[in-house]
Amino acid sequence: MWDRISNKLLVLGGLLLLGLLFQGSVQAFPEYTSRENAIRLADVLDKGFFRGSRITSVFVKNRGEDEYYLQAILDDGSSRLWTLDSIYDWSKNDDLILSGNRALIFPVAGSTEFDILYKNDFYRMVLQATAYLKIFGPHDPMEGKNIQMAIRKFRIIDFGEEGSYSTDEMGHRYRFVLELENGIREFLTYYDAYRLFQTGAFINPSEGEVVHRRPYQVRELAEVDRHLEDELHNIWSFGVEVIFDRPVELLSEQFGYQIVEQNLRDPETGKRRNQFFVNVIFPNTIKNRDVPGFRNLDYLSYVEIVTDVEHQMRVMLRAQVNPEALELPPFVEVTDRNSVIIHFFSVTDQSIARRKDFMQSRSPMTMAGSLISPDGPQSPFELEYLKAVELIRSAQRQPDTHLKVETYLGAIEALRKSSMQAENDAQITQALKQRDVLLKVLPEMIISNSQMSILALQQSGQQVTEENRKQLQLQLNFARKHAVTDEQLQKIESLLNILK
Repeated sequence: MWDRISNKLLVLGGLLLLGLLFQGSVQAFPEYTSRENAIRLADVLDKGFFRGSRITSVFVKNRGEDEYYLQAILDDGSSRLWTLDSIYDWSKNDDLILSGNRALIFPVAGSTEFDILYKNDFYRMVLQATAYLKIFGPHDPMEGKNIQMAIRKFRIIDFGEEGSYSTDEMGHRYRFVLELENGIREFLTYYDAYRLFQTGAFINPSEGEVVHRRPYQVRELAEVDRHLEDELHNIWSFGVEVIFDRPVELLSEQFGYQIVEQNLRDPETGKRRNQFFVNVIFPNTIKNRDVPGFRNLDYLSYVEIVTDVEHQMRVMLRAQVNPEALELPPFVEVTDRNSVIIHFFSVTDQSIARRKDFMQSRSPMTMAGSLISPDGPQSPFELEYLKAVELIRSAQRQPDTHLKVETYLGAIEALRKSSMQAENDAQITQALKQRDVLLKVLPEMIISNSQMSILALQQSGQQVTEENRKQLQLQLNFARKHAVTDEQLQKIESLLNILK
C-alpha cells in the first residue's frame, strides 16, 4: 500500500514540476538579442548605475549567431555578464538606473526591443496639462472607452513612504500618483508613464470640451414602461431611468455593460446555484445614499444600483437575468432632465475579468540634500524655487488675510514654474511637496477670508466692488478645486452664491 502511495506522490510531484517548467518556459523573457539591439542597448546603459556602482563601460558579446548579450565594467573594477532577461528584471526596480534622468522601457511583452522614457519630458507634459484622457484598458468591461477628467495634482512616490515598493502584476514598481478632481487616484509605473506619454493622455482641452471635475451622484431609479419598439420585428423594450444630481454630460458610448455568472445563494430557496447578472456601468459616478430598486421588472429581477468596488468612482445598474432571453445589448440614452435611461432588449456575453485598482495611502515624504547650489541660485529651477520660498515667508509674516492668500497663490504659481524647470527627481519632488503643503491649508484659509470680507462689508453697509468680487470668486474657485471635505465644498458654494 505504501508503495502505491509513494508512486502516486512521485507522479503528482512530477506533474507539478512539469507544469511549473512549462509555465516558466511560456513566461520567460529572452536571454539574448540581435547584434543591432545589443549595440544600441550598450550605448544606453553606459555611464548609468548598477546597484549603486557606476557603469564605466559596456561591451557586446555573443555566444552564437544572433545571440548577443552584454558585458559591463563597473567603477569598483568588477566585470559582469548581463543577459537580457536580467536587464529586463533590473529595469523594473532601481537596480539599474540610466544617466540623464531616463528610464529603460521594454514596451512589448516578451520582446527584447526597448525604448527610453525621458522623465523630464514626461514631467513637463503632465505638469502643463489640465486634463487626463483616461482610456480604459484590457480586462476592464469598459475597455477601449475613454473619458476626459480634470487633473488635481501630480506627484512622485517618495522612496521610504509606505507603498513605495509596491508593484503591478508584471513587477513594475509604482513611481507616480496622479490625482484627479473627481477623487480618482491613478498610480503609475515607468511603463505606464511611457505609454501615456506616447498616447498623449495629458492634454489641455479647448474651450467647450467636456472635462469631468466631480462625480455624478445617483438620486433615484424610475421604471420605464414596456412598449413596442419595432412593430415589424415585434421587438419590445422597457427600461430603467437613473436620475442624478445634475445634468449628465457623458455620451452614450461612454457607458459599458457586461454579463457575469456567479455561484450565489438563491434568496428565495437558500440553495447555491449559478446566476447571471447584467451590469450597466456608469463612469465618474457615486452612490452615497440608499437608492431603492425593483424586485421584478419584466425579465429582470433584483434591479439595483451598486457601487463598483473594483474601480474608483463607478457604479453599476445591476439586475439578475436569464441570458437565454437576451439577444441585443441594452441601449443607453442620455436625457436632458438630469437622467439616463437604460433601454433593455437583450444582451450578449462579455469577459468578466477585471483588473483591481492599486490604492495606497500616502505618508509624508522626506527630502535629503540641498536644492540650491552653494554659489547661489543659478538654474531656472533654483531661481523659481527660491522665489516661491520667499513668497511663502512673506505670506507667513502678512497680517492681512486677503493679502496672505494672494501671496500664497503666488507661491503656488512659482512652485509650478519651478517644477516645470526641474532637472531631476529630487527637485521636482520637493517642489511638488511644498505645493501640496500649501494646497492642504489654502481652502480653509480662503473660506475664512471670504467670510470675513463679506461680513465686514455687510456690517458697514457697503457693496462688494467688482474688483473685490472677481478676486474672491477666483480664490473660491481655486479652493473648490482643492477642497478635501464636503463641509468645505458646501461653504464654498454658499459663498459663491452670495457673490453672484
